[in-house]
This record gives sequence, structure tokens and C-alpha cells, in this order.
Amino acid sequence: MICVFRIPGLIASLSLTLYTFMILLVMNLFNVTLTLPGLAGIILSVGMAVDANVVIFTRIKEELATGASVKQSVKAGFHNALSAIIDGNVTTLIAALVLGIFGTGTIKGFAITLAIGIVLSVFTALVISQMVLNALVTLGVTDVKYFGKAKEPGKVNFVKGGKYCIIASVLVIVIGFCFMPIFAKTKGSALNLSIDFAGGTSITAEFDKAYSLSEAEKDIVPVIAEAAGISEADISVQTVSGTNEIVFKTTELTTQGDDSQLTKVTAALSEKLGATVTNSDNISGSASSDMTRDAFLSVALAAVLMLIYIVIRFKDVKFGVSAVLALCHDVAMVFVLYILLRLSVGNTCIACMLTIFGYSINATIIVFDRIRENIANAGTKKDYKHIVNLSINQTITRNIYTSLTTFVTIFVLYVMGVAAIKEFAFTLMAGVVIGAYSSICVTGPLWYYFKTGFGKKKDAANGKNSKKAVEKKKTAKAQ
Repeated sequence: MICVFRIPGLIASLSLTLYTFMILLVMNLFNVTLTLPGLAGIILSVGMAVDANVVIFTRIKEELATGASVKQSVKAGFHNALSAIIDGNVTTLIAALVLGIFGTGTIKGFAITLAIGIVLSVFTALVISQMVLNALVTLGVTDVKYFGKAKEPGKVNFVKGGKYCIIASVLVIVIGFCFMPIFAKTKGSALNLSIDFAGGTSITAEFDKAYSLSEAEKDIVPVIAEAAGISEADISVQTVSGTNEIVFKTTELTTQGDDSQLTKVTAALSEKLGATVTNSDNISGSASSDMTRDAFLSVALAAVLMLIYIVIRFKDVKFGVSAVLALCHDVAMVFVLYILLRLSVGNTCIACMLTIFGYSINATIIVFDRIRENIANAGTKKDYKHIVNLSINQTITRNIYTSLTTFVTIFVLYVMGVAAIKEFAFTLMAGVVIGAYSSICVTGPLWYYFKTGFGKKKDAANGKNSKKAVEKKKTAKAQ
């Protein structure tokens, strides 16, 4: 942020630091339990807080490029960015409220932290950053070199390339889902369901010392995997605060007889680590069918409400439909990774999908906001293809900067986190990349093709007919 936006970037970094303290204080005040989906909500709100600052400061640089003074540019930058920030955060807040009201368990935890994060991120971007930046300008920090100027937007024809990107994405999604019946026959299940969904065995063991989560995964999990003859990936670990006990959840183990898997695990823990197994139970999938149904219904309801909001705000149903389809595209593409790589589908998967659900809609709103603005500035003659290409070229740096900063946040989690966090972070990084790709290559072109009836209707862009109709008119005129 500092390298790209200079003084405003420094202010944004300070505001984001304040934002981090504020969200921790609020969560502590309301005694919010921080779960993995809750952490996902915080990550998403951090990404949106960064995004709000990027949008504002990009607008400031664009104003400076027109020759406006720093003071005028700062004022115009916040004003011009306001609609995109509000629309992006309101759509995500709608999703958070619906998930919080109708969701259960981990979904509700995600919604609570996301809602708190959205409110605080908007406050820090539109209030704190603006107050500090205005104060610096008033104190005489008005040299353009401290802010930078925007470069001329590129002239890449995203509409033309978008057609091929959409086709490629559809093929990848279809091929990915076609592997589900193949895996069902060859591997016994279409998806690699985790214990959360498939059930398994819970083992509680007490050790002679307290192990951290990372130590338990490194030193104890291999012992259990070897004794039971299962993969380390099939074992999850949960430490019990204030005790030396650790709860291990595995795929269902045999329990009958002296040669059962559970007996071998108990013996291995005792002989190699001096641990005592205090409890063991076979458990059913904790993510019941009711919870799964509630998750899908709440997400579907959130998508419908976001669609309605976008249609009202943008006064065009095609914007809403395109946004929801792009959202489905991003979620489906990440789910294809879960299918092909046989990643564990459980609560971590739910957290990842919900995060991408909120993150992607925000990126889409930024592009659509610029399209809406350029349409308003075009007057009576509207070349929609030119408008879409111009809008994407104008917002492409924003997409790259926001995706990069969010990616870095998640990458740190991947490097420093334990096994459950690593899998979550890996799929989330993929989601950020896919979201950036769709906002640049899919969203705008998809709206354009809906707007022009996939080239069959007249292109209101110039107020002229399609190419064939134009040629016919020229021939008639010549005759």
C-alpha cells in the first residue's frame, strides 16, 4: 500500500492497524467465540477494508492526473468512491445478516465476525482515513509526488476475450463435476467428506505434558496414523484449554477385539508417548442434514436479496443476474478444486465457500459501479463494448492491488498456520485468484452479452443496429 499509494498508503496502513485492534476489542466486548469460520469472516473484512482504501486512493490518483489540486483530488476521490464502497459493503452485509439469522453453528460464527468487520472497515476507510488525510493536506502536504498520478488506462479488449474465458470456465466446471460420479465408483465416494460430515471415531487422551496444536500434529498424529493404518490427513486435532488432554477425531476405527484399530492406537499412545486414553466414541457426522440444508437455503436467500439490491441500485436486472452468475462461477471453480484434489469437505470447506461468496461480490460491484458511471457520462450515444472495456481497464489495477494484499494476508496464514488452517488458506488463496480473474475477464463481458442479447439485439452503444443491419442499410443507401 505504501509503495503504490505513498502517503495515502501509509495512512491506510495505520487505519487498518487501528481496525484490527477495534475488531478484536469488539469481539472481546461481546464475548464472540473465534472459530475457523469466524477467522474467515475477519480475513474477508480485512480484505474489504483494504479494498475500500484502494478504491479511494485510486480515485484520488485519477483526479490528480486530470490536473486537479491535491485538496480537490482528495475531496473528489472520497466522493467518487463512496457509491462503490457502500454498494460493495451493503451487498456483503446483506449476506452476513441472512447467514446470521438463518444459518446455524459455524455459519452463524462467520456471519457475526463478518458483520462486525464490515461496519468497522467502512468506518476506518471513510472516517479515519479521510480525517487523517484531510489533516495532512491542511498542514501543507500538498505535493503531488506524495500521492502519485494515475496512468492512462489500457486498451485491452476484454469483451472479445471474455467470450473465450466464459466458455473455458464453463468447461472446467462441467469437467470437474463430471469427476464426482467417477470418484464415486473408483474411490467409494464422490467427495472426500471429512469427519464433520461422514462421522468417525473420537479419542480423548491425557498426556504427561501440555502439547501445542502444532506439536500434537507433528509428534502425536503420525503415531496414531501408523497404529491405525490410516492417513494423517484423516486425523483432526483439538487441544483442551487448561489441561493436558487432546481430542483426536479420525475416520471410523474398528473397536471390537484385541486386534482392533482402537486397541492398537491406545497401546501406541501409551507405549510411545505415555498417554492414557480417557474416552473413545464412534460419532456421527456433526454436520447433520438439517445444518447442511440450512446452509444452502441461507446462502440461496442471501444471493436472491443481493440480486434484488443490485437491481434496485443499478436499475438494470442484467447487472444483478450477471453478479449472481459470476458469484456462482467463483464458488463452483473453487469447489472443483475440492473435487479434483480430493480435499476434505467439511466445516473448513463451508468457511472457504462463504468467504469467497462475500469476497467475489465485492469485486464485481467495483466493476459494475464503474460501468454505471461511464454509462451516465456517455450521454445519448452509448457504445457498450467500449464502456465495458474502458471500465475494466480503469479498475484492473484496483483488482490486482486488492487481490494481492488479501492474498498476502492469507499466505501468511498458510505459512504459519497448523494443518486445518493450511488447507483453508490454500483454497482461499485459490479463491482470491479466481475472484480476480472473474472480475476482470468474466463479469463485465457477461453483462455486455446480456445487455446486447449475445450480439443478436441492436447495440445501443452507438444507437445503431448489428453489423448485418448496418451493412444492409449501407447497401440500400447506395442503391
